[in-house]
Amino acid sequence: MIIDFFKRGSNNGDQPQAMSDTAREMVEKCKFPYEVFPEGSNHSDIMKRYEEKLREGKEKGFTPVIVPVDETLEEYWEIFEDEEYSFEDTIRGASSEEGKKFLHECYEEMLDDTSMSEEEYVGEFDDEPDAINHVTAFMEFGAPDTLETIIFEVPTTNPWEVVAYLPFGGWNECPNPDKMVSVCKYWFEKYGAVPVTITHEIMEMSVLECVSAGDALELAKEHYAFCPDRVDQGTRTGTISEVAASLEVSKIWYFWWD
Repeated sequence: MIIDFFKRGSNNGDQPQAMSDTAREMVEKCKFPYEVFPEGSNHSDIMKRYEEKLREGKEKGFTPVIVPVDETLEEYWEIFEDEEYSFEDTIRGASSEEGKKFLHECYEEMLDDTSMSEEEYVGEFDDEPDAINHVTAFMEFGAPDTLETIIFEVPTTNPWEVVAYLPFGGWNECPNPDKMVSVCKYWFEKYGAVPVTITHEIMEMSVLECVSAGDALELAKEHYAFCPDRVDQGTRTGTISEVAASLEVSKIWYFWWD
């Protein structure tokens, strides 16, 4: 079945919203209600609106997702459309068990590819960890300005499904949408992790509580298996143990695939 979200969406306001050509192409590929924030909007205004939609969605049956206007992501959607991608099949095939198994197998494969012991592979971190408690995917890199940003109302009350409705991945070490959905389902059921932002190369998830010290290291291994750049390019020490320390003080999980 051809995915049917590649149709025109509609905004929630009474008046048309000004937007760039790329933003227009993105909302025209989706049938979801949306709200557009122009470039340079206040970060806190976008997050306040997201939180409002999060509460509203619990009553009306949708999950909001923040998507910065992204030409590459729009092109990916066009490729998925051409390949007759089906979000329904992707969701139907999702499994927490498969998500956990995928992460375990990826981690073991990466460990086997080194000459290190697991203790060496995990490394040591005894510094002050970075607390990640704000999403940043819609911020201009290296600048305080926000990008043009869309909040989509994805028609599901299962937050893990949004990565099937707004697919990306399947290149280099970024998992295919089917693997990504199973991983997100696993993490949602175990930790309550909810995708907040999606770009063609970034996903940020939120949790209500930081993970415990007892869970942090195993979860950090899973994060590394899911997104090696989270460790290799996203830490000061290049260690899994640094990610584990950060998870103990963070309510946002950040993933970026180079």
